[in-house]
Amino acid sequence: IALCGMIKSLIRHFKIRWLPEAGGCILVGVVGGLFMRILPNIDFAFSHDMFLRVMVPPIVFEAALNINKRSFREMIVPILILALFGTILSTLLTAAIVYYGTAFITHCTRIPFIESLTFGALISSIDPIAVLSVLNNMGMSDKDQIYVIIFGESLLNDGVAIVLFQTLLNFMDENLVIDGEAVYLATLQFLVIAFGSLFVGLASGLSATLYFWLMQGIQTPLVEVIMFSCWAFIPYYVCDGIEWSGIVAIVAIGFVMDIYIIGHKSDGDSSEHDSDRSLGSSNKKRTVRHGMFSQEGFLSATAKSHIRFVTEINSTLMETAIFSYLGLFLFNKRYHWSFWIPILAIFACVTSRAITVWFFSFWSNVVSHVGSFGANKINKACGKNNNNNNSREKNVVIDSRMQIVLIFAGLRGAMSFALVETIPMFDESTKQGSRFKPELKAMTSACIVFTVFVMGGYTDYLLERVGMKPKANRSYDLEMVSLINDGGEDMETDVSGTTRSESNDLKQRSTASRTIANDDSVKMW
Repeated sequence: IALCGMIKSLIRHFKIRWLPEAGGCILVGVVGGLFMRILPNIDFAFSHDMFLRVMVPPIVFEAALNINKRSFREMIVPILILALFGTILSTLLTAAIVYYGTAFITHCTRIPFIESLTFGALISSIDPIAVLSVLNNMGMSDKDQIYVIIFGESLLNDGVAIVLFQTLLNFMDENLVIDGEAVYLATLQFLVIAFGSLFVGLASGLSATLYFWLMQGIQTPLVEVIMFSCWAFIPYYVCDGIEWSGIVAIVAIGFVMDIYIIGHKSDGDSSEHDSDRSLGSSNKKRTVRHGMFSQEGFLSATAKSHIRFVTEINSTLMETAIFSYLGLFLFNKRYHWSFWIPILAIFACVTSRAITVWFFSFWSNVVSHVGSFGANKINKACGKNNNNNNSREKNVVIDSRMQIVLIFAGLRGAMSFALVETIPMFDESTKQGSRFKPELKAMTSACIVFTVFVMGGYTDYLLERVGMKPKANRSYDLEMVSLINDGGEDMETDVSGTTRSESNDLKQRSTASRTIANDDSVKMW
């Protein structure tokens, strides 16, 4: 982790655009793994339990907590279409290419259809960890439309891919007859896991909201941060214990806790929290009790700022550990490497992504246009004026430039690697499991290396080429704003995505501009 931190700093300092920070961490792990293999009496293996139960939850929760909810709501149509239907189509296309490709190529191990489908599901998981690493390194934020679409899709896509993967694992049984009833039961299981996990996350979020509403003004900021962290991970481990999707549950509770527990501060709350500068100080002066679902939040200002800081630190630490951990086991001697299978896997991965993005971007634009047309008709019938600049969400169009960026932003990472490790080896006694796990692991590793280093490395140049690259120093500014309070002032982000200090700054500028209306500085402002 220390070496990865140094490498990431060097990549930023020397502006190495062709090497993503995630790729730098993977290289550190690869070098470390090669060094450890030459040492005597050292045996180590990938632990998917540690990865899925320890490393992933803080990253996914931080992403769900900090994504701009207003921007997410505005882009909800393309995000849902790409994350749900896009994942299913990508799984089917990848499976078809792998199955028929390995059957067509001579001197190539033929991958059965069930294994091809399973590989399609796990490799369709767009890794939000890798995507965030690349986008943040380029200075993009949740104010960029393309950032919100990519981030939102990767966040929801993971849950869909994992549920689909868990469903397909049940078909790795030679005693199982695949007929209409088996497909019906698999579909039913998919829906039960998806909606059941969503229900657990929402129910946990509502329970946490009730707890903080009842305990408002009773806990110190330190206890608030601790209890917030405890509530955050409850649904993940509940779903993990009953073999549902913890990713779906923790995304759901992240949204609920951000909107209702953190909330957004009203104008009259600043004096109320001036004394809450210490984590251990009491909140007894908090006497104003808002409604449970007022979206005003139930935390002190100090707890809010420390929650943002703590979740981001934990997420960054786990993200760095994940990529170095991935590099340790990326090129394992237990894999069955050949020439055609990895090449075919990469081709299937990229081709299915391109077709999925193009196809569902078209339908997303159609749905957006139809929705905008219907909204305009309703507004005209009601006599409302529709010439409002705040109605951005009525027509979100994914143009050709955004489609190209979406294709290159479909990075695969540690999530796919952890899923392929959970595939059971074939058991002769039970006739369950897969005989082709070494081939599937080699295919997954090849796709991860290609997408992270080739596609991720070219994304920066691609954004510049299509005219969508942010300002040069924006990445550093965003990182500092998210971690540091300017002059002791709270930097919480409200539902609209505007920080309190930014709002105050805009108010001061607006007042000053009225007093110097005829001055040239108005034009500069």
